[in-house]
Amino acid sequence: MPDPFSADGLRRIRRLAWIVRLLCLFGVVLIGSLPFIFWAQPDWVAEVAARTWNLHRLQLDLGSRLWGLAASLLPASVSLFALWQMWSLFGCFAQGELLARRPARHLRRLGLGLCALAAAQPLGHTLGILALTWGNPKGERQLWFGLSSDHYLALLFGLLLLALAQVLFEAARVADENAEFV
Repeated sequence: MPDPFSADGLRRIRRLAWIVRLLCLFGVVLIGSLPFIFWAQPDWVAEVAARTWNLHRLQLDLGSRLWGLAASLLPASVSLFALWQMWSLFGCFAQGELLARRPARHLRRLGLGLCALAAAQPLGHTLGILALTWGNPKGERQLWFGLSSDHYLALLFGLLLLALAQVLFEAARVADENAEFV
């Protein structure tokens, strides 16, 4: 396996960093705009609500859809935070900053973002469904809360990144100490 700190290894890291950063930009555009596009189209909301959430009696007035938008902005904003941390982390890598405290901080924040996303996604779905059924007559409102393996995996990967961030932070501390001796 080639040395990751060689000139060739750094070139590969920089190339990967720019690819990941481009994917982050794509994610920001998609995640930042899709909730607004979705909630602006009542027919699309009704189709998704019937097919995905099994909601057939729902309110599609502007107020309900704005509350649904607000609910979906919770996981979207957490996702955007995570993408920002990934963008920053790979920016450090693109600059050749590998065993340092700054990338360790971004990795830690990315891990925290994924852990928060594991909670924000089911909460956002719950609040979105509640927004669509709140205007229904009593007895026809729905409160739904569900967890999936995606939420569990987001939590596990977040915890993994938190552990790796701690390892990277310690490696950076040791590297800094060793640099002082030389």
